[in-house]
Amino acid sequence: MIQKLGLALGAVMLASACQPATKTTSTSAPENSVSSAEAVSANKSNIEADMRFLASDDLEGREAGTPGYDTAAQYVADRMAALGVTPAGADGSFFQTVPLQRSYRVAEDLALEIQFAETGETLSLQENVDYIMNGSTQSEFDSISANAVFVGFGIVAPDLGRDDYEGLDVEGKIVVTLSGTPKGIQTEERAFYGSQKTVEASKRGAIGVVSLETPTRETVYSFARLVGEGRLDSARMSWLFPDGTPFSRAPSLRATGYLSLAGGRKMIEGAGKDFDALMATAEAEGGAVQGFDLPYQISMSQRSTLDTVESDNVIGLIEGSDPELKNEIIVLTAHLDHIGVSKSFEDDKINNGALDNAAGVSTLLEVARMMIEGDRPRRSVMLLIVTAEEKGLLGAQYFAQNPTVDVARLVGNVNLDMPVLTYEFEDVVAFGSDRSTIAAAVSSAAREMSMQLSPDPFPDQGLFTRSDHFRLVEIGVPSIFLATGTANGGDAAWAEHFATNYHRPSDDMNNDISFDAAAKFAEVNARIALTLANADERPLWLKDDFFARQFNGPQLAE
Repeated sequence: MIQKLGLALGAVMLASACQPATKTTSTSAPENSVSSAEAVSANKSNIEADMRFLASDDLEGREAGTPGYDTAAQYVADRMAALGVTPAGADGSFFQTVPLQRSYRVAEDLALEIQFAETGETLSLQENVDYIMNGSTQSEFDSISANAVFVGFGIVAPDLGRDDYEGLDVEGKIVVTLSGTPKGIQTEERAFYGSQKTVEASKRGAIGVVSLETPTRETVYSFARLVGEGRLDSARMSWLFPDGTPFSRAPSLRATGYLSLAGGRKMIEGAGKDFDALMATAEAEGGAVQGFDLPYQISMSQRSTLDTVESDNVIGLIEGSDPELKNEIIVLTAHLDHIGVSKSFEDDKINNGALDNAAGVSTLLEVARMMIEGDRPRRSVMLLIVTAEEKGLLGAQYFAQNPTVDVARLVGNVNLDMPVLTYEFEDVVAFGSDRSTIAAAVSSAAREMSMQLSPDPFPDQGLFTRSDHFRLVEIGVPSIFLATGTANGGDAAWAEHFATNYHRPSDDMNNDISFDAAAKFAEVNARIALTLANADERPLWLKDDFFARQFNGPQLAE
């Protein structure tokens, strides 16, 4: 349990002192209306105060398992208490403690070597230019050597009649796969298949994976940027079972590495294949790259230092007003952690995470105030502020596997992560909304605020599987991830954020953040949440939807 911290309490008093919005009296309204969102408006000063505290240098980037994160968690819990939110964590508190195994790779004890199996000749590869080796959260040391098999993208998609492993034996071998996913697959399904690649390799008995950079991946997050920004030496994490065993989605894999475009060229051309032709096929619609046995034996070794830390999810509940519907819960999620302090930047090394994701947490707190000061929603609403999102959605996954309430009560989820608030947005993107009846709530809220609902503008990013809502999708809960859109200069604002600020110290409060836009984002979120909480019927997946079938979620009858 985190103890009270003076720094957090002082900031809570500052935020609480912000002038509350005026509540207007509303006459009778239909049960499904969003009258409470209309009656209490968002207060941009509250959002700004919360963001300034959460993104301050004092919190040192809020990395999970650090004192800065603990201070942020205490602050959020105190804010919830001040708003009148009921604790919904463990043992009557706001906190759910997540046990974590933390790993740092030992740079001098990492190696990847590729030899021709017949001759013993070795490819000339330079670390941090041609390849990198990852550390491990599962063991302090691993050394493997095995024959290699190229499996294309490594996608197994029964709905598409696609199995990139067909005809290939990878048992006890090292799988070589293209990074990312093929173009032409529906964006959210594409993201899901991409998230399953190591799982599929492990299912088939592979003991290691080497990923090859592609031209598309280079534009999304390049090998050079990965090396140059020092992310490789930051902590990796897994959550722990009660017996101390670290969770793993791919338990047979003992080592993983990554080749740059230059390193991939050496590997593919050394195998007698046309690298440019292979990449052209990979970049084409469908990415129909065929797998084949490689003439190599790959040796990989890693050493990591391991320790255990704890980090808290912060969980509160706004109890619903309807005697029956209050047993159902609409979950609002946002991650509180960020990536801490960098080693590679010369001056400012603190990754403040103002937009990622102090903005999402601050928006959620304002939505909670709007609900509490307005007419209570019919369903209950949970505020789930999670840790270790940046380490693989770990806090959300831990909650999904160890819920603090009956999991059957969780009926819908709206997730807020990294809204770009540096422009006056005129549209929103709701990743996954058209897969469930949540779409109607999103469309209604956007229409009432004279905004448009736009499609996924970043299909290559795989965002639907990269934020906390996906851990609730995995237990069958209809979920969306809401973000500001690309109209009215939004495309340039998002491009600027990804290019210059994303996961960098420059994502701080010195950027030109529009708190009018932040208030607008809070209002559209409140409208969506209240529409879901006040509707007669709970959210449902559309009949035979892909994710309903994958995770046995509740569907519409027709």
